Amino acid sequence: MTAGVMLSSAGLAWIVTFTFMSSMSGGAIGTQSNGVMLPIMTMAMMFSSFDQGRLFSFLLIWIVGMVAMMFPAMVPVLLTYNRLKANFELNRPSTRVLGFILFLGGYLFLYAILGLAAFTVLYSAFQIAGVLPSLAGYTLLAASGVLIGTGVWQLTPLKDRCLAQCVSPFGFFLMHARKGLIGAFRMGAKHGYYCVGCCYMYMLVMVGVAAMSIPSMILLATLLTIEKAIARGARLFRWASAALFVALGVALVLSPQFFGFA
Repeated sequence: MTAGVMLSSAGLAWIVTFTFMSSMSGGAIGTQSNGVMLPIMTMAMMFSSFDQGRLFSFLLIWIVGMVAMMFPAMVPVLLTYNRLKANFELNRPSTRVLGFILFLGGYLFLYAILGLAAFTVLYSAFQIAGVLPSLAGYTLLAASGVLIGTGVWQLTPLKDRCLAQCVSPFGFFLMHARKGLIGAFRMGAKHGYYCVGCCYMYMLVMVGVAAMSIPSMILLATLLTIEKAIARGARLFRWASAALFVALGVALVLSPQFFGFA
């Protein structure tokens, strides 16, 4: 049942995300082969000025997007949580359900903070580009640097440590078990902390290079789900994904028109 709830929530979130992006681009999303330029124009309009409505809209679609991308990869974690829930002193059915919700709430809370940081960076970048248009010429190099940096980051010890907490949910709960409803929220936030540490460069690629386009979200969601699910061949997969990001970074400089940046 837990897996069904998570996957159904992710499916609904994908529908909402696609509908939102399509409406923001006048229903034209996906009409260009690269799938990038329309989201960039949409983001340029969103960050042209600041108000609470724009911030709320961004955070809302950010969190919905995180549900779409991350919930499938979280199924093993939630299944383990359910198996161990008796150890968290959530004895009544109502408190078990609430504990489950609070665990997810703690997890999404960390991603909301990351979304706030992403909004701040993007808003600042678009404002600086408007004041100093000469800096726009460095956009391509910055995007290429993000892709190459993501490839290198795939092979770092920090990535290893954070990914280990996601790949081995039992080990995570053994180390970070907390009791009660507040404990459920704290465990969710702690797991969100490791998940952010594992995936924040993917998020940087998504917002900084691909402008939250649907194709980029699908690709990144597939990558992170696979790397959190496989045991055998995990190291080989990491090397392959690292090579992919580095190759994309180099290709972006050599053939920017292919990615819609020319």
